Amino acid sequence: MEGYERFGQRTDITIATIRSTSKRNSAMRILIHLNNSDDKLKAQTVTEISEALDMDWMTAKCNLVRLVECGFVELVQDDMDGRTKYFQIANHEAVEKAIELYKDRQWKLKKKEEELAKYPKPKVPVIEVEEVE
Repeated sequence: MEGYERFGQRTDITIATIRSTSKRNSAMRILIHLNNSDDKLKAQTVTEISEALDMDWMTAKCNLVRLVECGFVELVQDDMDGRTKYFQIANHEAVEKAIELYKDRQWKLKKKEEELAKYPKPKVPVIEVEEVE
């Protein structure tokens, strides 16, 4: 079954998880950011990610927690300061597939918007009502 297809060796992410994640814009922005970093193995803090994406800190944190739970991202603690937590991609193959699905979905949405823009919205006639005293 396609829903049970596994990706990567480090985690067991199903295609269903990849598809559902690819529909979440904030999560996908984070994955794309981490994937496009100069050094893909470079871990980043929640603050660094939220500032780079101009995203609310709590939105970034909630999405990162969910991405860790799903197996896309892993949590790395700083050896010097245990309070600092870094996030990095855990499963590059699954992330690439999610990005591919996300971009395909965005392309389809754009085409649908363009198609709808071809047809002007019907104008609703304005009916003037006289006031009765």
